[in-house]
Order: sequence, then C-alpha cells, then structure tokens
Amino acid sequence: MTLLPASILAHAPVLVVVLPLLTAPVIALIRDGRIAAPLAMIIAWVDVVIAFALLNQTWDGTVVSYALGNWSAPIGIEYRVDLLSAGLAVLLTVSGGLVSLMMATGIAPEMAPGDRSRLYAAFLLCLAGLLGIVITGDLFNVFVFLEISSLSTYVLIASGSSRDRRALTAAFDYLILGATGATFFVIGIAFLYVVTGTLNMADLGDRLPMAGKRAVIVGSSFLFVGIALKAAMLPLHRWLPNAYAYSPTVMATFLAMTATKVSIYLMIRLADVVFHTPGELGRVNFAALMPPVGLAMLVFGSAIAITARDLKRLLAFSSIANLGLMLVALGLGGVAGIAAALINLFNHAIIKGGMFATASAIMHRRGSTQLAAMAGLSRQMPAAFAFLVIGGLALIGVPLTAGFVSKLSVVRVAVDLGDWVVAGGILFSSLLTVAYIWRIFEATMLAEPAKDAPAGDMHPAFWLPVGLLGAGTVVFGIYSAPIVELSTRIALQMAGGTP
Repeated sequence: MTLLPASILAHAPVLVVVLPLLTAPVIALIRDGRIAAPLAMIIAWVDVVIAFALLNQTWDGTVVSYALGNWSAPIGIEYRVDLLSAGLAVLLTVSGGLVSLMMATGIAPEMAPGDRSRLYAAFLLCLAGLLGIVITGDLFNVFVFLEISSLSTYVLIASGSSRDRRALTAAFDYLILGATGATFFVIGIAFLYVVTGTLNMADLGDRLPMAGKRAVIVGSSFLFVGIALKAAMLPLHRWLPNAYAYSPTVMATFLAMTATKVSIYLMIRLADVVFHTPGELGRVNFAALMPPVGLAMLVFGSAIAITARDLKRLLAFSSIANLGLMLVALGLGGVAGIAAALINLFNHAIIKGGMFATASAIMHRRGSTQLAAMAGLSRQMPAAFAFLVIGGLALIGVPLTAGFVSKLSVVRVAVDLGDWVVAGGILFSSLLTVAYIWRIFEATMLAEPAKDAPAGDMHPAFWLPVGLLGAGTVVFGIYSAPIVELSTRIALQMAGGTP
C-alpha cells in the first residue's frame, strides 16, 4: 500500500526537503503571523505524510536513489533514502508537525507579534536543513544542509531575546561553536576528497580502502570532532544548556527532539556507508572513546541537573545525560549496540519532547519556567503536572515507560558483553535522575502557590501535542515493538543481515 500517488512518490526524496525550504522565504515575506503560522503548519504536516511514505517504501530494505537534475551519482548530487534515513525523516517531520500545532500560541508570551513570521520561516529552514542531512547521499551536501540548519537555529535561539537578553549570548555562543564544528567538518571532507576525488558517500566508501592511511585518519578525525561538537559531546557541550534555556520554549521543544539526534545519525551514517566500520570512523577507533565519554555525560548531566533552578535548564542537562546513553550504546558496538542507540534516540525524542512541550504550556500560562514559579502546579494545572510526572518517570527508567525500554536495551548489551562498569554507571545515573526529578515534584506539589498565580490548566493549543507525546511515552513503554523492530531492522541492514 502506498500513501502517495506514484507520480508524487517518485519525487518524495526531494519534495520532503524542498517544500519547507521554498516556503520559508515566502513566509518571511508575508510578515503576517495569522497567515504564516497556518501555512507553516500545513507544510510541516504535508512533510509528515511524505516521510511516512518513504518509510513504507524502504521498510523491506529498498534503497531509494534520486538523482538531482538527472545527473547520476557519483557525478551528480544524489538523494539516497534507506530505512535509517526514512526513520529519521519521520522523527523530524513528526516533531515539526507537533511543534507547529502549538507554535503560534506558544510563542505569544515570548515574542512581539511583528517578529513572529521570521520565527516561522527559521523553523521551516531548520526543518529543511535537518531533513536534507538525513536524505542526501553527498558528503558536501551534508555540510550545506548542516549550515542551513545551524544558521536558522541561531535565529530560533536569539528570538528568545524579546523575553530574556541572555538569549543573544546563547545564540552567539552557539554561533561560535557551531562555526568551529562546521569548519572541522568541511576540513575533514576536504581531506577525503583530495585522496578519493569524490563526494558521494557510497562512492567514498568504495574508494577509501585504496586511499592513503594518513589522510583518512586526519580526515576522519576532523569529521568526528565536527560532529561531536554538534552532538554536544563532553567537553564540547557548552552551547546546549543556554540554547535550550533561553530560546523560546516551543522552539526548545523542537531543538530537543531533533538537533542532536541528527548528529548521532551522522555518526552512524558515516561509520556505515563511508568507512564501513559501524561504531568507528575511518581507521581510528573512536568507538573506544564513546563508553567513557558517554558515562561521563550521564553522570555530569544528571549531577548538574540537580542544581538547576529552571525547568528548561534542568531538562537541557538531562538531555546531555541522555545523549551520553546513546554514545555508550554506540560504543558497545555490534547490531545490538546500534539498535540500542537508535531505540534511545527515538524514545528520548518522544520523552523529552513531551516534557519541553509541557514546559511551553506552563510558560504560556505562568510566564516563567523557573521551579519557584511552578509552586502549586499540581493543583492549578493538574494535566500539565501529570504529563511532567509521566516524563519524569520515563527519564528515571520506571517500568511501563519508554525510558525503561531505552535503558534496559543498553544494560542488556553491556551485561551480555560483561561490561559491568557501563551497567553500573547507567544504574547510578538513574539514582541521580531520581534526585533532579524529585526537585520538579517538590516544586509543583509541596510548595504553596503565590496568591496572584494564574489559574487554569493548559491552553487548548497544547493538549494535542503534549497529549500525544505523553501517550507515546507510556504506549512505547508498554508496547515497545514498533520502535524496537524499526531500530533492529536498521541495525541489521547496516550489518548486511536480513531484517
């Protein structure tokens, strides 16, 4: 069964990127939020349909190749969609679609009406850039889309300056570090191009075994550092907490669900297609760095989250910890390690997206996400409180939540390999997670609300996205088969096995 007519499905790989890319400047020219917001929402949901069509098309292992301008690879630019690309495209478009539902309402307390159309345009540009990264089969094209997504992200973060001028500093920090990461990435591309004469990733993979060892080591090292910076790997994480904390809350939801996930995708993609060494990059065993760095991120992120006084900042440091868990899984290697990393990637997007979306609903109602401003939330905003509880339990790893499935998948791989340090580190980080989640419960349940605290639960615009993400956190904990099967199929295809 196909979700789209054959004539449209044939161009789906390019349409999913081009639609938001071409609509963004139109929205910027409209400058009327009443028109721009629904247009952005329509485009985002059309992309959801296209992404699911691509997932359906690649489910059995089919690889879709689309030659731009009818110039076939490796001479021309190729868009190449396999199950990994399609899975990430679904995650990105669904994230964009859910955020678009609450975007117009969510930014009302944080941006003046005249500034909102530029935010919608930047949102679509960011979505297009991230989709381009996961769809393209050309390494330099990855760099181009990486820059498109980064430049638009700077705007998304800086848009929070209407409420808090620290958003400008956060955007500047990310600009400097993002530009540094992009520079490392493009230098790595240059090294590989010099020794192979091609930028097509599949063609690079065929030619690299004949290339000089030193150039490949240097090139892959530059690529790894560039991706590590974008993925907020310790100690290159500086940009992430402020970016999430000071950007408009609804945009922080989108970034938390997508940005770092694409960086993890890049690590997996380059290791598989270009270097044919899943878990490694080039002829350097970067996989050996991932478990210790990932464990450090688990402990560091969770420990700092305990000290946070703002819900968004707490969730930002929690994201660093969860990224560490993905790196640990990748470092453990093998089909099971890659599958565990992908399970964490998908589940974390759902869990953290739900918590940030709830934070956006709280911001809209109360005008702040400071923990002190959330006093009495359990009584005055019971639905928002309930969704925070669901997300918090999932982050801890309580059974019947998606977070339990995620942590169990990594612990199983570690135990099977006899790596008790990793298994113990994950369990210890869960204890730290209990501590910072308790801080949320303490602020919302035990503290007395201020007399002038606004009454009323979530605005209707938040019910559907928050509800769907909260439901997903529970449903994929009870019935984990869809995400586990998707992740396992991808890992098996990477390893050359049969799904």
